[in-house]
Amino acid sequence: MAGKYRVLGPRKDGSSGDQLPELLYDDAKVRPMKGGDEKYESRTTRRTSPPRPRRLTSLIGLPMVLHLGVLALYIALCLVYAMGSNIPVDLTKASHIQSRMNFTSHVIMLGLSTVIVALMQPIATRTPFGHLPRSLTSLSDKLSSWSGLGSSLLNLYHNLRYPTTLGNAIITTLYFSSLSGLGASSSFLFNVPAVNQTTFSKVPTQIGSPSKLGLIPPGCNAPGESANFTTLTFEWYRSGMSIGMLNDNTTAFPGLSANRIYDTLLSPLPDSNTSAEVNYTEFHVQCGSVPQMNISVSDIDPDSAPYVVEYKDWNSTDWRKDSNFHAQLTINYPLGSTAMTLRDGLSLSAYNNASSVGRLWRPSDILLRVPNSNLMPGIGRNVVLYNVYNETGLASGSQPILDSENATGSPWPLAMQMAEGAFGTAMLVQVIGCSLTTSNGRATIDAATNQLINTTAAQEGGEVRRSTWDDWKPDLNNSISLEDTWASMFLPTIGSAGLWDSPPIPLLQTPLWSCFSMQAENNARANESAAMNYTVAQLQDMYDNCHIPTVIEDYLTTRLFGPVIAHTLAGDAVRAPSAANATLRALESALANATAMAMWSAARANTLTVSCPTYNVTGAQDEEAQLASGEFILPLSTVLAPVNGSTVVQGRKLAAHITIDVPSLVIGTALAVILTALGAYILIREDTARMADAPIRDAGLLSLMTLENSAIAARLSATGLQSAQARRRAGDFLVRIVDGRFVIVGDEEDADVKSVSDGDSESLAGK
Repeated sequence: MAGKYRVLGPRKDGSSGDQLPELLYDDAKVRPMKGGDEKYESRTTRRTSPPRPRRLTSLIGLPMVLHLGVLALYIALCLVYAMGSNIPVDLTKASHIQSRMNFTSHVIMLGLSTVIVALMQPIATRTPFGHLPRSLTSLSDKLSSWSGLGSSLLNLYHNLRYPTTLGNAIITTLYFSSLSGLGASSSFLFNVPAVNQTTFSKVPTQIGSPSKLGLIPPGCNAPGESANFTTLTFEWYRSGMSIGMLNDNTTAFPGLSANRIYDTLLSPLPDSNTSAEVNYTEFHVQCGSVPQMNISVSDIDPDSAPYVVEYKDWNSTDWRKDSNFHAQLTINYPLGSTAMTLRDGLSLSAYNNASSVGRLWRPSDILLRVPNSNLMPGIGRNVVLYNVYNETGLASGSQPILDSENATGSPWPLAMQMAEGAFGTAMLVQVIGCSLTTSNGRATIDAATNQLINTTAAQEGGEVRRSTWDDWKPDLNNSISLEDTWASMFLPTIGSAGLWDSPPIPLLQTPLWSCFSMQAENNARANESAAMNYTVAQLQDMYDNCHIPTVIEDYLTTRLFGPVIAHTLAGDAVRAPSAANATLRALESALANATAMAMWSAARANTLTVSCPTYNVTGAQDEEAQLASGEFILPLSTVLAPVNGSTVVQGRKLAAHITIDVPSLVIGTALAVILTALGAYILIREDTARMADAPIRDAGLLSLMTLENSAIAARLSATGLQSAQARRRAGDFLVRIVDGRFVIVGDEEDADVKSVSDGDSESLAGK
């Protein structure tokens, strides 16, 4: 009768107690050889059985599903992180939410790890019994290594010193290390940091720049005329009143910053960490010498003697007298192809001293003057002004305006033509032509204060640009733009307000300079019968060609020559030299800032009135017809109203967001991949496939204790086992289970196993 036996070859190098290739023997007689328990004799012919294929079906089951579930969980977290999802939460609950989320993730991973170990441990510990005989030490290693990470590390240490199941020890250690690492990393997966959250909201604004459409009164479109502002009258009188506030540097005006006007929020937001992007308009002025210009000064009444002006000292109530000539200054210059004539009135002191420059428009202390001009096409973007200074000394703070090269340009001597000849003065006149341009853009404001954020040097009027006395090139373009309203802003009749009211009848004792006071008042007082008489036309012409000092003139004088800090006993101004900045660039900046202030007032405070002729009104009559009929038609006019818009406010506030911790996510994903790969390997390797061949259903201690193991106990007790390594070496012999007994392969008690030849045994050991 033929029989089949399984024989495990011996180890000579002390390594690997794992299974060896299975050998089948037919009708063999096996007995141990003399001289050792590990060599056998055999007289049979051996044949090798083909290896069993690995069971990929072992992957189908709950253990592999759990491994893949862990991997899928981390892949899902990676996708969430890649999508950049940040879930906002209440900042006051951030710490509580973070602790709860990390605790939950740790509990989930702990539960998965517990279930995975509970399912994998029986599989891994039963598989060694599916292929006996096997070294007793290897069985012990495989059973003990699945008790946890500490046991697997200890088993790895023992195998490094005395290898029996080194490969299995490494795999088991990596497996439990991955599980432990996943448990640790899951406790730090989520962060809930406090970050600056950006919010966006649409809010209403007030437009900072005057509306161009709102500047045209309804019904003012003249037939056959191109679209421009040349037929409109812009009454800047009330808007110009605000220019005087520019000398107060302590006041902030929302929507105004130097030469820039910009939109503002209708209702500032309470949060200080908010900003908005708004539209702005900047005004830029460039000045230079007026080309092809000439100046003349004449006495209004060359046949009369100087008149006496009575005035009060600044320091007393006593009246003082000063003899003056009424002079008319005439400036002729070309504006394109049009010859322009500007006239202005001033009082020249008959004493002709250095202080005369400060008494031209007593009691004001102005030195810069904007003469009146006719409004005509081409003048809208241009203005001409002049500076008077004393060449013999800086009386009343007067001084020449210098350009970037410290040049004075081409000043004209102020000499009045009289009947007996020229009346020379020590004063010079600088005639300056200026033009306006605008630029638009976007700026960022603080939504809580409506103030600009990070204003640039260019916006503040301090851009690096050389201002020289090169010939002024006026801008002759006409269109519907803010630049075309500029000239009338500074003209005394409809633009800038006067420093005082001009009385219709001159007062005999008045300290206020007036156009009507150009009569020979001294003659009228000394001999009323000799008083000069003027026609209405003459008086009107004198009044039209002169004006009392205005707000813009006082502002420009203060900006360039410094504020008045005191007055002398004679009433002459004393200015602070350190505050003076008499440069052409400073004049350009002052004009740009004044323009911005007037535009700001017009756009926000209903201070600009625009009117137009009535020729396109049905039934309108000319002035003579209206006078004859007694019916008067008021010009069409409109008051520029504020305009609202909207913008987006960007807010920044501290908020909590749920985020994924990147290091924990990377480590966890890597460990999940390693765990899944090791789990798949353990499930499909050959030992696991042979689990069904195991003679026991449970590899626990209680189950093993039911087996009779007297032979093994007797063998182990025969030698002194003082250390773990000694016990491992002593237990390195083949065992098997037969009929509920642990037997040693090669003992006579194992009647089914016989010895084979030494050569065959060596051959088996090599394989």
